Amino acid sequence: MKRALALMFVVSVPAFVLSLSAVAQTPAVPETEAVWSCPVHAVVAEKGAGKCPICRRDLVPVTATVSWTCADHPEIDRPAPGKCPDGSAMDKRYVQSTHANHNPQHGGLFFMAPDMWHHLEGAYSQDETLRVYLYNDYTKPLPLDLSKQVTGRVVLKETFDTATRTTKELVAVPLTMAASGEYLEARVGRLKLPAEMTAKLKFKRDADEYRFDFTFPEFSTDMSPAAGGTAPSLFEVPDDGAEVLRLFGERVRAIGDLVRRGAFSEVWVPAFQAKDLALALDVRTRMLPLSRRTKATMAVEQFVRAAWMIDAAGDTGNRLEIDEAYASLSRAASDVEKMYEAVR
Repeated sequence: MKRALALMFVVSVPAFVLSLSAVAQTPAVPETEAVWSCPVHAVVAEKGAGKCPICRRDLVPVTATVSWTCADHPEIDRPAPGKCPDGSAMDKRYVQSTHANHNPQHGGLFFMAPDMWHHLEGAYSQDETLRVYLYNDYTKPLPLDLSKQVTGRVVLKETFDTATRTTKELVAVPLTMAASGEYLEARVGRLKLPAEMTAKLKFKRDADEYRFDFTFPEFSTDMSPAAGGTAPSLFEVPDDGAEVLRLFGERVRAIGDLVRRGAFSEVWVPAFQAKDLALALDVRTRMLPLSRRTKATMAVEQFVRAAWMIDAAGDTGNRLEIDEAYASLSRAASDVEKMYEAVR
């Protein structure tokens, strides 16, 4: 569904092809490395900061999966180096992690973990239980041997110290594996809707702990989604500059509303649309006075990066990161609107 917008914009996740058979044969989490990519042209993967060779925008850091292939046999995709059929050494290939299908499969809220590989869905049902379903990078159910390594808890009440930027948990319930092995669960009681709770998980006992902030506007209903999900219609940018600017402001306000409501997994739609609108304004930079053109272009670049960041933060479901990303996006949007007032 998110990839339905690929014709308009390839963002943090490019449309690279990764062998499904290799994934099936390698259940362990693949090695990842940080690379620098363009927020507009995600085929770019550089070792360090710099400019996009296509559009000259600043590169941004992303997480990529490391795999090994052969120049004459691109279908080969291995998790570790080795020899090609002709005896030559394999080449390293960077594959930015796939978002795949982010449709909830159990009527809950779907997030991607900050490791860019694990995915999870939280569902709060009328039996007063939070169920956490675990998936791999293709949003297929996590194998049982990997699921058993996951530990965590549900935090129902905590305080946050702004000075030290640390939290103190006041009420927490452990997550335990269901007898069926299909999900983790915690009985959290009947909470007032919209129900807010935070799942804190480690995907391995010695790994980093990640937080996922859920806001359930209603109880989750476990219904099988339609095959393939429903892709949103493509967004067309109008030709009129004044209309572009109006729609830009409208999309930014929509992002703010989604953030306030806790609908984090939905922010990518208006964020991508606002990004396209900002780029459409950038094309009109030549209509501005010479003294404003450089600042206007810089404002658009800042907004594109902010849109990329809030998309990534929305996938992970970390409210603190999302609030910070939205604050940056809002500031960048304000600068864009000031710079391009002349196109009204």
